Amino acid sequence: MTSQKEGFGLLHKLYENHLLKKIQQEHQNPPSSLAIVLPETDLLQKNSSQKTLQFINWCQEFDIKKIYFNVDILDEKADLKNKMIYRLVQVIERICVKLPPKTGYDVYGEDGSTLLTKSGKDPSIIFVLGYGGKKEITSSVRTILCDVEKGNIEPEDIDENILESHLTIEGEPDLIIRSGGRHLSDFLIWQSVYSELYFTDINWNRFRRIDFLRIIRDFQKRKRRYGK
Repeated sequence: MTSQKEGFGLLHKLYENHLLKKIQQEHQNPPSSLAIVLPETDLLQKNSSQKTLQFINWCQEFDIKKIYFNVDILDEKADLKNKMIYRLVQVIERICVKLPPKTGYDVYGEDGSTLLTKSGKDPSIIFVLGYGGKKEITSSVRTILCDVEKGNIEPEDIDENILESHLTIEGEPDLIIRSGGRHLSDFLIWQSVYSELYFTDINWNRFRRIDFLRIIRDFQKRKRRYGK
């Protein structure tokens, strides 16, 4: 006789297969790039490295080329924030060691500096540790002002393209997933203006493949307007 647990597992698998079939039949493609926003406590949990690698594998199933992991660091005290970033970098190093050889990655610190980097693609992975969009845009404006002072840029030539070219983090994610919360994060403010947003109450350590498939399916059913 099938136990209740086995029966639930079977239903779970059937629904997961149903979602996968719907995704494969849908005329709209999955996102080509996506971002997930996590609190720092999620990435420091015991199984976070394994969960992150699983998530990357799920993205590769759908040929997602660029994956952003934004880690919110809530503590504003400099000494505690530095310790937190140090611990996060250790976790990310363990993750990066297990990535496929062709995979590239960049890890940005709280001030926008590059902490770790490796060229590559298929996919390209970006970890952002507490570096908010307000800081990024401010830094971009300062850099542009320096170029103006040096005569490299004329003030009247400054436009959206100039500002965008001075941003630290490249790319515009098609989809941003907010895990374990329902408020917006100070992340990729400029780059995410046309991104689709998905909020989930599920914490990172409980995030499953079926949850990922639901998100991809939800994205496919949306009609993107790109600000129109």
